[in-house]
Amino acid sequence: MKQTSSNYPVLEEMGVQSFDQVSHFKVRHERNADVLKIYYRRPKGSLLSRSKKFTFVRTDKNVMAQYKDISGWEKYKGSCPRLQKAIDELTQLTQPEPATPVDQKTQFLNDLDHLEKVVLAKIDEMRRQVKDLR
Repeated sequence: MKQTSSNYPVLEEMGVQSFDQVSHFKVRHERNADVLKIYYRRPKGSLLSRSKKFTFVRTDKNVMAQYKDISGWEKYKGSCPRLQKAIDELTQLTQPEPATPVDQKTQFLNDLDHLEKVVLAKIDEMRRQVKDLR
């Protein structure tokens, strides 16, 4: 591990560099992994990516499908210690507003919308690949 003088050593180790441009982050559960997505504020026309995604393998499969309220993260068992440290650093970095409770029905509908977009995009990609085979 390389030495770092940053206030955010874990994030720096992960390749995060533009600390001043981090706008927010989200953590979600996919199969046997936790996915951390970091979003950036970028100027219009910037060629830099607007987000970075990191995947951490879980040791415990009995967890909620998605975490948006980071305030209770310490109790989230089975997650990678590096992910927990990264979330602590991101929380310090972004100092999020207290999360407003989201009703479960709205959350399920949002999750379904996201899933539908992902599945449709994959179907379109596979159709293009089949056309290219002809």
